[in-house]
Amino acid sequence: MIIDKKGRLFGKVSIIDILAIVIVIAVVAFVGVKFKKNDSGSLFTQKEDRIQVVYLIEEVKDFVVDELKIGDPARESVYKASFGNVVDIKRDKSISWVRTDQGKLYKTSKEGYSSVYITMEATGTYGNNGVTIGSGEYFIGQSIVLNIGKTQLYGKICDMKKVG
Repeated sequence: MIIDKKGRLFGKVSIIDILAIVIVIAVVAFVGVKFKKNDSGSLFTQKEDRIQVVYLIEEVKDFVVDELKIGDPARESVYKASFGNVVDIKRDKSISWVRTDQGKLYKTSKEGYSSVYITMEATGTYGNNGVTIGSGEYFIGQSIVLNIGKTQLYGKICDMKKVG
């Protein structure tokens, strides 16, 4: 017989001993897989992309724009997602919309204000339905608050593309 009257396998090892050894091996294997560092990715994770994000603020005080610098870190204020560093700043006349007495809108600018395009390079996942950066999902046309260097700005994402 394979198992004797005392519950030992082949008369030498008990079934309980075998179960204990199997459980210990399973726990060690689980912990090893869980903490193993794997840079190649897996079927369930995507490799992150370098993403260039262009952010537009149509009307902001000049003294705020004066504080912006290339290389400043950028972080979105709700999810605290890092938008990387500023790689380009383009300043222009402010964009203000005024309604006439006839109800028509026309574009003008204000003294002491500027519009600014800020280009940043972030790391995230670029997809057909927007971009995931950190724990946030972002889309062209979305209004967000960004902390850039020592400033806080409210504007819209006007372009996103994968780089490299």
